[in-house]
Amino acid sequence: MRKLVLAALPALMLGACGGESAPPANETAAAAVPVAFPIGEWEVSSTVERIASTDGSTPASPAKQGDKATRKACVADADQLSKLFAEQGADCKVTTTYARQGRINTAYQCKRSGGLTTPTVNGRYTADTLDVTVDTASMLSGSGDYQMTEKVTGKRLGDC
Repeated sequence: MRKLVLAALPALMLGACGGESAPPANETAAAAVPVAFPIGEWEVSSTVERIASTDGSTPASPAKQGDKATRKACVADADQLSKLFAEQGADCKVTTTYARQGRINTAYQCKRSGGLTTPTVNGRYTADTLDVTVDTASMLSGSGDYQMTEKVTGKRLGDC
């Protein structure tokens, strides 16, 4: 009997090793985060967490703390990310851009009526979502300069 148990032991051990093994958690996470920011149509929702005057006057922005907004934009390349984060209608140029391996850190200089705004974006993305904070400062020719912080979440809807 003892010989039978010892003879069956290697077969049992091999049987326990069979089947597909699950990939390590870090490989699964890496697969969900593309190296480059995923181009396509995005829908983003923003909430103004804070807006404050930087020159002692009323901020020259229609935004108020607690305001929520949703918009869609087609992002054809990383230079068009401002469509997701800057004031609509602003003419923006990229001053800093990093959107790689699930991390996004970009900055813009945007022309608007009466001066400039400088949105800075910092956060994370996956193949189909994003979660960032946008800090915007204004530099206006008159009074009304402000600093605003927005929380922005988004989802990729598909191709443009």
